Amino acid sequence: MDQGLSLTSNVVIVSEELNQTDIDWSSLVKQGILAIIIRLSHGITQDTMAQNNLVNAHAVGLLVHGYHEYEGLDGEVDFSLNNASKLGLPAGAYMFLKGAPDENSSAFANNWQSAGWLIGTTDSSDHYYRWKIADQEPTQYDLWQFDNWHAFDATGKLIITPVNPTPSNDSVIPGIPESGAYVDYGYDSTGLLGGKSLGYSTNGVNFYAVITPFGIIFRQPDLDRISQGLINKLKLQSPNGTVFSLNITDEGLLITTKEDDKNVKN
Repeated sequence: MDQGLSLTSNVVIVSEELNQTDIDWSSLVKQGILAIIIRLSHGITQDTMAQNNLVNAHAVGLLVHGYHEYEGLDGEVDFSLNNASKLGLPAGAYMFLKGAPDENSSAFANNWQSAGWLIGTTDSSDHYYRWKIADQEPTQYDLWQFDNWHAFDATGKLIITPVNPTPSNDSVIPGIPESGAYVDYGYDSTGLLGGKSLGYSTNGVNFYAVITPFGIIFRQPDLDRISQGLINKLKLQSPNGTVFSLNITDEGLLITTKEDDKNVKN
């Protein structure tokens, strides 16, 4: 395979399990390596060499992608998302899922896409970028890993500078609805994480999540409408259950009126 490396290998895949003395960072680019896929986590644990590998990869000018190795643990989806975000995996980069059953891929993918990452897997699904690990060239693949760390990107997608697929070029305050506005499921374009949510777009481009895995998201226009509806309608309840209306005079003094007394006056 040594002869083939100079012809086919344009990506390397690294983790703490790879002997670090095997990595000659300064010579990788000279060998034709353009991109690297770094294991960022496995289960609910950060790869011990993730940070170091990221620093070294950036230092020699490699395009960086990441992967998470599936272990089937509770909280794995959230951990993988938060860990990769903290490590600084850029939007537009690929985040791969290694070793997960086909039916588990979508949970990871939906959450990772909210961070702006493109998705790849080692499973048999055709929905994502296909990472195949085999001694012999697979019949179908996008990325073929043919030894313990060398791989060939057949599509060229891993060796181009990542572009954020959902740039946060919108204001957090939605504009007035115009042509193309809609309500649907989608991924927030203002930087919120958490996967697919129910929300809306006011212009057909930017998407604002409302009902999310984090709960209901309120934005300033929503709060403005709520506050308008609360004018002269604030009520407080005392420990014994008595209800008081809260009002303010023209001089700025707060006054309370017992609801029973208010009803009698009316």
